[in-house]
Amino acid sequence: NLLFIPSVGPGYDDLRIRPWNSMNRRDRENGKYYLRYWDAAIESKASFVSITSFNEWHEGSQIEPAASSMKNTQGTFRYPAYAQHDPDYYLKLTKNAITRYHHNKKKS
Repeated sequence: NLLFIPSVGPGYDDLRIRPWNSMNRRDRENGKYYLRYWDAAIESKASFVSITSFNEWHEGSQIEPAASSMKNTQGTFRYPAYAQHDPDYYLKLTKNAITRYHHNKKKS
């Protein structure tokens, strides 16, 4: 038997380090992308779900708390995914999705 473990992520944007990689960019859609993949993982009734990732800032797939902008050596860089939300927005989405995942597993 094979074990299927879906992986969910909030989006992907590594253009700051790989400017040639635009075909793999995935917009976060204000959290909708992340929730859509959580919905698919929950619907799959998988035993486990992997989250990509907690702090991969260079790939734009981080979910850890963050401010919407930061100072760096090149000036100010904005993280658009956090501009309209609390710093822990993606952790809150994760908590709610995990709650739904566990609730759905109990019903199965």
